Amino acid sequence: MNEGGFSFMVRALRHRNYRLFFSGQTVSLIGTWMTRIATSWLVYRLTGSALLLGLVGFAGQIPSFLMAPLAGVLVDRWDRHRLLVVTQVLAMAQSAALAVLALTGVINRWGRAGASPWTPRAISRSSPRSF
Repeated sequence: MNEGGFSFMVRALRHRNYRLFFSGQTVSLIGTWMTRIATSWLVYRLTGSALLLGLVGFAGQIPSFLMAPLAGVLVDRWDRHRLLVVTQVLAMAQSAALAVLALTGVINRWGRAGASPWTPRAISRSSPRSF
């Protein structure tokens, strides 16, 4: 029974449903990383503040921390497939909204004006000539 090597490690990939799940999770995880990096990069580029960069990273973990106990109970009661699809679509919509707002310049202008009271460097950037 002791299969050796690579074939033992990938035997779960022989099943179609697992391959679909594995490839979907891979794409989702890469998308999540891209969104987190893009958000952090955008915050740092707009403000130049390491403090706000850390605050954004910390704030990104708060929903998971607060919702984990409740989510564990609800996931057991709801259809897992539907829940997975809904959460992935919502994550995709959030990332798409961030991309559209950043590429159209909406976040750029708002970020400079909104961040100016908190960071000295953003104050110098939020003057009318810098828009």
